[in-house]
Amino acid sequence: MSIQENFTDDSILNGKILLRQPKKGYRVAIDPIILASLIEPKDNQEILDVGCGVGAISLILKRKNRSAKITAIDIDENMCELCRYNSEKNSLELNVRNIGIESMPRENLYDIIVTNPPFFSKESSRVSATKELANFETMELSEWISLCLNLLKNKGHFSIIHDTSRIGDILAAIKGRAGAAEVIPIFSKENKEAIRVVVKCVKGSFSKTKIHRGIVMHSEDGKYSEVAKKILDEAKFY
Repeated sequence: MSIQENFTDDSILNGKILLRQPKKGYRVAIDPIILASLIEPKDNQEILDVGCGVGAISLILKRKNRSAKITAIDIDENMCELCRYNSEKNSLELNVRNIGIESMPRENLYDIIVTNPPFFSKESSRVSATKELANFETMELSEWISLCLNLLKNKGHFSIIHDTSRIGDILAAIKGRAGAAEVIPIFSKENKEAIRVVVKCVKGSFSKTKIHRGIVMHSEDGKYSEVAKKILDEAKFY
């Protein structure tokens, strides 16, 4: 098949970042943009994006601070190839590695680790051949988080976005290893239940957990809220 039959060329942040991604299977949604909007890299920080897909989070963070040194990893070789392509297309340098988090060497520890992991367990969901790697857990979420924390410097920052049903699992996984947790619910509308949650924490901290009011993505008429527009256009929340 031709490239056009397999992939589409799209953009995020109102055209500021170009993305080539599969026509079928995992495609970039709002989640990685929301997560990236809540992170502001400092100069020369070492950042690891675990399960990078086509590179949306990594590219946004690199665009925010070009001095940041970003490593993007994924077990799907095709995703890594697309991530490399997108890195070159946008002139945003990333270190893309086709490797699983469990195989990452601990020689280099990171200042920031971000992850938008697979949401579904194979036991509770029907596996699709085109979405298996991207959408279905390849290990327990607690192990995924533990491996991320292993690669984080002391006082380094870990951030994850996930389905709200997993918030208990996330908080249990960081207990005793990270603190100063910030829980940020994501709502589709003001009067709806939260659909996603972002949890940010600091390794080695013992500060208490804070729960924020959260982010409401749509007004009652279905249009994007002002906060959502800022997130989707600029990857900025504050």
